[in-house]
Amino acid sequence: MTQESQNIRRRTTFIALIVSTMLTVVPPAIYFVMSFSHMRGVVEAEGEINARLVGTLVVANPQMWEFEELRLKELLGRRSKSGVKEIRRIYNLKREVIAESGEPLPRPVFALSFPVHDAGHEVALLEVSRSLQPVLIKTLLALIGGALVGAYAFFRLRTVPLRALDEAYRVLKQSEEKYRSVYESLNEGLALYRASRREDGSADLVLTDVNPAAINVFGFSRDDIGGWITELLDGLFAECAEQVFGALQARGEVSLDLEQNSTGRIFSLTAFPMGYGMVATLLEDVTEKKRTAEQLERLAYYDSLTGLLNRRMLLDRMEQAIGTAQREGVKVATLFMDLNGFKVINDTLGHKAGDQILVEVAKRLQKMVRKRDTLARLGGDEFVVAATFEKDENASAIAKNLINAITPVYQVCDREVYVGVSVGISIFPDDGDVPETLLKNADIAMYNAKSQGQGGFCFYSAQLNERLHERMQLEFKLRGAVEREEFFLEYQPILDSKTGRITAVEALLRWNDPEKGRVMPDSFIPLAEDTGVILPLGEWVLRTACAKLRQWQDAGVMPVRMAVNISGRQFTQGDLSKTVEDALLQSGVHPSWLELELTETCLIKNVEETVRKLCRLKGLCVSISIDDFGTGYSSLQYLKNFPIDHLKIDRGFINNVCELPDDRAIVDAIIGIAKAMDLHVIAEGVETRQQAEHLMRRGCDEFQGYYFYRPLPEEKLLEVLASKAAAGLPPGEDADWLELQA
Repeated sequence: MTQESQNIRRRTTFIALIVSTMLTVVPPAIYFVMSFSHMRGVVEAEGEINARLVGTLVVANPQMWEFEELRLKELLGRRSKSGVKEIRRIYNLKREVIAESGEPLPRPVFALSFPVHDAGHEVALLEVSRSLQPVLIKTLLALIGGALVGAYAFFRLRTVPLRALDEAYRVLKQSEEKYRSVYESLNEGLALYRASRREDGSADLVLTDVNPAAINVFGFSRDDIGGWITELLDGLFAECAEQVFGALQARGEVSLDLEQNSTGRIFSLTAFPMGYGMVATLLEDVTEKKRTAEQLERLAYYDSLTGLLNRRMLLDRMEQAIGTAQREGVKVATLFMDLNGFKVINDTLGHKAGDQILVEVAKRLQKMVRKRDTLARLGGDEFVVAATFEKDENASAIAKNLINAITPVYQVCDREVYVGVSVGISIFPDDGDVPETLLKNADIAMYNAKSQGQGGFCFYSAQLNERLHERMQLEFKLRGAVEREEFFLEYQPILDSKTGRITAVEALLRWNDPEKGRVMPDSFIPLAEDTGVILPLGEWVLRTACAKLRQWQDAGVMPVRMAVNISGRQFTQGDLSKTVEDALLQSGVHPSWLELELTETCLIKNVEETVRKLCRLKGLCVSISIDDFGTGYSSLQYLKNFPIDHLKIDRGFINNVCELPDDRAIVDAIIGIAKAMDLHVIAEGVETRQQAEHLMRRGCDEFQGYYFYRPLPEEKLLEVLASKAAAGLPPGEDADWLELQA
């Protein structure tokens, strides 16, 4: 051990001893002084107060106060805090105890005396005694704790500095070992160079050291140490030697990529000065990173399924095509394609088959487009071609070629599949001057082509955009109208063919738009079907119709059935039976007075599911009617299987029942089949006396149409029902009906 080390130990021991002594003695001493001072202050304050209370008793009874021992004890027993061990005594001038309060105290005891005065004369002495034992015990505990802390402090202060010296030496050694370990285990190749000059006087760098990664991965060897940088690794550094040397001169980093011709690998080189004429190069093999980056770039700009450009790259290419068209004075056609029937293929054959279709469509389109044109897939079954042309008819030819390429049969899952396509076309500069606008307008045109029929194309026009805008506004208003309850019902009576009496009314939905006024159902019902608004709207109609029916029955109006139209979407998507049940329960209407009208097309989509739903509805005891019978996919099979009560012959057959033999034959056949199957027949759209007479002769059960009544508001309907009821005519004796029968 050196003299310096011994001096450090002695100084450390002395300082540790002083600090430990202070930690041992000072805190207990401070605690005792403060506790004793506090005790003394409390005793003095309470003793003064108690002495004054006794003095008050003395003044009140100067002759006999010494004999009021109970009163004195009560005064002495008053404490500011309960639980404090203390003895209070009153002595007379002869030092005789007159009264005492408290229990014996353990020693040592601390006591203070306070004189009791009467008219300025001392007549007694109050002594307050408290035990110092609790304070001394706590002081002793504090002394023991301080001793422990002091001993710990002495140990730490005595040993930590010496350990710190040893630790610093150890850390320094470990740091050097870690540096060497990192240097040796780096995945990147690290090489050190020293600036030097060749024999011809030119400046160059000499390799001085390399780590194992530089040897194993990048081809360095120990024999290369001492060689010139320009001659290493087949001249890999020859082209960048000047830049590496520049890093040494500029005292800054230099980063560049190098490609090794012999292996095709790509290295990232970072050169930085180390000082003292040294420079280091950090080499990393980034071949895989470069390939991954290229793959990510491909994913960012190309569709992963078909390999076509994606939307992001399409917009960039369209921007370039627009620039070229402006310079050369040509036009750019944006053809937006959407496959027809693709969703059915996905739903029936699966997404794997759908992906095969998309890949095949991409291949066919690639064969059709020119090299200078752009083909992209936006997603799903949407494809876009951006093509330059000079004459407008060329755009039509391109669209026809694309349609012809896509429509031939596809072989998928050992099956032949047919796929159509709808194409929308927008032209630069007529329909927009930026890619986003051209795409949007081509999309609008595509939807118009799809609505006109399968496998066609359509050019964009301002009218299409206007119609789309009007449709969006109507949809927005329609959703708000449901919330604001702008809808109301009108009712068209249905008459019994034998008596002419009103037996039922059909609830017809109307919209009172604050801006446009009365809006007929043909303007908004199809949109409500497409957007799903028909679901809450249909529920509202059902609840309102049932509530009105109950209201009329309570008012004593002639009872009639209430027929409510149910949309196809409401039947297939909503829980119709639950909605009907809730409406009946809320209104209190008996189910037999409610009739639900369903169209043929919504009933045949899933026959098994339809039967299940219809049976649940029949379980509620409501009537079920097939509306517009004969216009859909009429089938005797579903007439037999479906639990229905009424058939409503479509007005299209009734209009010409007296003029066209074919329509007359169809109506007669429907009535005959219905009668044979014990179904109730209703003819809607009866507008002439001749139609009514023919239907009556053929045995039609009920009539509905303008010949009898147009749709009526509630007030007018109630007047009609009241007049019919007031007439009091028995069945078959209604005056108007008798005239018709005659």
